[in-house]
Amino acid sequence: MKNSEKLKKVYFDWLFKEYTYSDLDNSIVKIGTPFLDNDFDSIIMYVKFMKNGTLTLSDDGWTINNLESNGISFSGHSKRLNKILDDIVSSLGIERGQDNELFVNTSVDRFPIVKQRLLQAIMKVNDLVFLNNDNTKTIFFEEISEFLKKNDILFSERPSYSGKKGVTVQFDFSIPVKNGEERLIRTISKGNNLNNAKILTMDTRIIQDSKPAKFYALVDDENNGFTKKEETKVILEENSKNNIILLPYSKLKENPEQLANYN
Repeated sequence: MKNSEKLKKVYFDWLFKEYTYSDLDNSIVKIGTPFLDNDFDSIIMYVKFMKNGTLTLSDDGWTINNLESNGISFSGHSKRLNKILDDIVSSLGIERGQDNELFVNTSVDRFPIVKQRLLQAIMKVNDLVFLNNDNTKTIFFEEISEFLKKNDILFSERPSYSGKKGVTVQFDFSIPVKNGEERLIRTISKGNNLNNAKILTMDTRIIQDSKPAKFYALVDDENNGFTKKEETKVILEENSKNNIILLPYSKLKENPEQLANYN
């Protein structure tokens, strides 16, 4: 094994070992992850074993309640915020409960797949914290969608791909290229949150053998600060077998042809 492969293996072994599992009672398991929420606490998920043999995975309402404590309200007449939230969770097959809980029902066999989807949903919803800025009128995903349309770039939104052991990974955009290649783009609104780079390396590793493509980390460096560019580069370069291209939004605006269908 090459030294580079050894380092990658050590990193991912560490990453997956950082998940902790503990029994809260006879039917509920608490899962701690190595990823942090907006308060720099570990993201926690819960699994309830139902009497019919199925599982319910949830965040126990923490994600949305935490956003509301940071001034992001989904109650009352906030139709647009609720639509943004519902679009995120529904695209990943996650449900939203009356008590703000993000949850999904599944079988034991599909637990690894669904756990990954719930984690993706939690992290995407966490990113909505920047909407408490009065100057922010659109989410980054919407802004990129409009940018691609304006520059006549053909794309599809929120494509999902099945990788190792059936684990499904979702990207924000897929751009077909003339030579038959595909560009898969993950938008990152908060570049300084290194969680986003870490989970992208995990996702590309999951589908690397089943989905040959060019991967892009498209970071919003215009509406939000991006001072951890070098740290992000290191994570992307050292922890994935794929060449993940780090693309700040400001650089894309200077040269939209970087994502053109004919290149």
